Amino acid sequence: MHYIFTILFCYNSLFALIEKEKSFEDTNITEAYRQIKNSFSEGYYLPQNIKAMENITQMLDDKESEIYGYKNFKVLWHNENEVTISLNAFENGERICTYKSYDIFLKQINTNVQGIIESKMLYPQDIQTYIQNACACNYFRGEYGYDKARQKELDEKIEQYCKPLPQTYNILQEKYNNQPKMQKILKRVNEL
Repeated sequence: MHYIFTILFCYNSLFALIEKEKSFEDTNITEAYRQIKNSFSEGYYLPQNIKAMENITQMLDDKESEIYGYKNFKVLWHNENEVTISLNAFENGERICTYKSYDIFLKQINTNVQGIIESKMLYPQDIQTYIQNACACNYFRGEYGYDKARQKELDEKIEQYCKPLPQTYNILQEKYNNQPKMQKILKRVNEL
């Protein structure tokens, strides 16, 4: 049954990937959420307590969205034993370096909780890789080389992430020539 549960979640989204799967023994959903939130790289965007947040969508204000890159999070209790917490990214390139949305699924089964973190890519893999590299390039170009070793490291990172970008951009432009949404995303990334 465990494998069917996992496959169904993957099936729901074309670009979905299970990032983490964990069983929590002798606990409840609230405690399992606290533990999985603390181990989740994007966890600081999520609410501290989900029990008080019954079926709400929390929109992030402009300042929060500018900092975090996400437009909202949702807490959806399906029943007292199942909850989905979603962290939703902008889908049209508004915060281009945030290119995945996430769902956390928690299900109480007797005294244990099954937890899954699923990421949902907003773009095809080649565009996502291009975005990752462009954002890394942008980051390292903005760093300060405070000594020779650090400057050498920055130069290597800039070579790694920045140098291939123009060629990759041209390839992706041609590949997605007839897809206006992808063209818009590519243009936005190219302007970083």
